[in-house]
Amino acid sequence: MTRRLPFTLLVSALALNACSRQEPPPPPDRPVKLMTVGAGTVAATAELAGEVRARVESSLGFRVNGKIIARQVETGQRVRRGDELARLDPRDFEIAGQSAGSALIAASARMDNARAEFARYQELSRKGFVSATDMERKRVELSAAEAQQEQAQSGLSLEQNRLTDTVLRADADGVVTAVLADVGEGVSAGQPVIRVAQDGPREIEVEFPENRTALARAARAQVALWATPGARLPAALRELSAAADPQTRTFRARYTVKAPAGSLALGQSATLYLQLPAMKSGATRLPTTALFGKQGETLVWLYDEKSATVKRQPVKSVGVDGGDVLVAGLAPGQQVVIAGVHVLSEGQKVRPFVDTSAR
Repeated sequence: MTRRLPFTLLVSALALNACSRQEPPPPPDRPVKLMTVGAGTVAATAELAGEVRARVESSLGFRVNGKIIARQVETGQRVRRGDELARLDPRDFEIAGQSAGSALIAASARMDNARAEFARYQELSRKGFVSATDMERKRVELSAAEAQQEQAQSGLSLEQNRLTDTVLRADADGVVTAVLADVGEGVSAGQPVIRVAQDGPREIEVEFPENRTALARAARAQVALWATPGARLPAALRELSAAADPQTRTFRARYTVKAPAGSLALGQSATLYLQLPAMKSGATRLPTTALFGKQGETLVWLYDEKSATVKRQPVKSVGVDGGDVLVAGLAPGQQVVIAGVHVLSEGQKVRPFVDTSAR
C-alpha cells in the first residue's frame, strides 16, 4: 500500500527549495567611451610628409654621344657656373675636327682659284676674247666655290662645338644632388648625367592623394621641419601637378616657404600642415569607430545620462576628412559612443569609461 505525503507537506518542501535558490546577480554595466557633440564647427585639416627641394633642379647631360672618361664632382658638392663636371673621350671629335679643317682648306683653295679664274675672264671679256656665255659659266663656278667654302667653315665650327661639348659644365651655381652616370659608361646625347639644385628659393614638395587636391588650393598651409617640429613657417602653393603620377596615383605639389635665408637645407624632411577656415555647419566630426550599419542605415549609439542607457540614432554621412567622418543628424551636447559599438544593444545599461592610467 503506497503511502502519500500530505499536500501541506509537499507545498512546504517546494517553498523551502525555492528559498534555497539565489537569483543571479544583474550583469555589470558595460563601460563605454563617449564623445560630446560640439556646436557644429568643422575645419578640414591634413598633414603630409614632404621634402625641402630647390625651385630649379637641372638634370645636366652631354649634347653629344660618347664614353665618360672623367668625373670631377660628387653628390653634395657645391659648384659654380662654368665648373667642369664630367668629360667624354674626345678622340673621335678631334679627328672629325681635323677632317673638317682639311675640308675647309680645300674649299678655300677652290674658291681662290675660282676667283682668280673669274678675274682673268673679266679681263678677256673686256678685250672681246670670250663670249658672255663663258663669263656666266665662270660666275656660276665662283658662286659654287664660295658656297662650298662657307659650308666647310660651318662644318668646322660644328665639329669644334662638338669637341667643346665633350666637357659638361655647370650652367649655374648650386649643389650636386645626384650622379646619374659614372666613368666608363657610354651615354647618349641628352641623357641625364649630373643633377644640380640651383641656388635660390627653397620649396617643400609633397604628394597629394586624389581626394585631397581641392584641399591643396583652398587650405592655409604651414610647414614644420622635423629637426625643429615646434616652429611652423607660413607656406603658399606655387604648383600643383595637373596629372597624377602613373605609379603612385598621387599629385605632386610645390609650396614656397617664407623662411630666413639658409634655414632650409636641401633634402630636409618636413611636415606640411593644411587647414581650411572653420565653418558653421550641421556636420559633426566622428571617428569611424563610432558608426555602424543596420538594414541600410548608418547609426550611432547615444548615451542617456539619466537612465544610463544607450539608444540608436540614425545619422547621414556628408563627407570624409582624413580618418574622421563628417555626419549630420546630431545635436550639440549629445554624447556618442565611439568605441565598441558592435557589442551594444538597444536600452543596454552602460557607464562612461574613465581612464585612470594617467592618474
